[in-house]
Amino acid sequence: MRTLFVVSGGDAPGINAALGQYVSLAARHGNVVLGANGGFPGLLEGNISPLSFDRIVPWLGRGGSVLPSSRDPVLTQNDARVRLKQVLEQHQVDNVVLFGGNGTLRYIPPILSEWDIPCIGLPTTIDNDVPGTERTLGFDSACNFAYHAIDGALTTAHALRGRIFMVETLGGTCGNLALAVAHGAGAHAVILPEYEYEDHWLGRRLAEAVKQDGFALLVICEGARGARTLADEIPKLTSIRVRDVRLGHAQRGGDASHIDRVLASEMARSAYNALRAKLQTGIIVVRQGKVQVHEGNLQSFTMTPPDRTLYHIINGLEESGEHSGD
Repeated sequence: MRTLFVVSGGDAPGINAALGQYVSLAARHGNVVLGANGGFPGLLEGNISPLSFDRIVPWLGRGGSVLPSSRDPVLTQNDARVRLKQVLEQHQVDNVVLFGGNGTLRYIPPILSEWDIPCIGLPTTIDNDVPGTERTLGFDSACNFAYHAIDGALTTAHALRGRIFMVETLGGTCGNLALAVAHGAGAHAVILPEYEYEDHWLGRRLAEAVKQDGFALLVICEGARGARTLADEIPKLTSIRVRDVRLGHAQRGGDASHIDRVLASEMARSAYNALRAKLQTGIIVVRQGKVQVHEGNLQSFTMTPPDRTLYHIINGLEESGEHSGD
């Protein structure tokens, strides 16, 4: 069996750990693993190289991907099918394992299925926004990266009291990452793209936290309203200084956590076994805490919004009877 790995879309911690596990399994059974350099654009150009365990070992616990990725939608080109078939035949590829997020796994596996190319998808994004799975590879690592930054900020919050710390996470228009980080860090407030809020409510909430705890911690998703303006607006509402911490793309590149390394190993093993069993199309998902194979694609699943009850608890809305405007 000759398997080709393709990384499509954003990178995430855990990709290299999954590659290492799969390559190790394949080598034990005399199988060959190849990697596309540069996502599908690189694949269509025939930019493919063998993957060995020795090559991946130095990267196993590191973030990013030993295989460069791409977001270019080249499979929509008129000649993409012919070029892809030619490259796969030239390299004698039997099947494809695909790392990707919501966009990649929603659109690419159905295309490959239509072209009779066996494919297993691994949900890989720090945003945890792939429908049909409870967890995506890289999410836990991104949360842990945020905690390191927040812990550093709160050290200053304890030493220099009377300030508001606003921490912006990645996540795009999905608030799952920001909500999880706010929950784990004990934030006084969290702002998400999915739920509206009132500026004056937020000002009161943060001012009360500073009065009670000596500081306030606000976590906000990059795609939420106010992500670029609240650092200037909050002092006008509260007369309290704001310290703005933006995690940016560094949050995507942290080392893989224990949970993500284990998840990567289980996903890789499930993908390998599914391909050996001749599954045509599947996605490796987590359901009820267990890694399993979903046969087919994710077209029938819809994304659920972040936990509204948890959002209310963090923002103190259930205790006070207030509403944030959501």
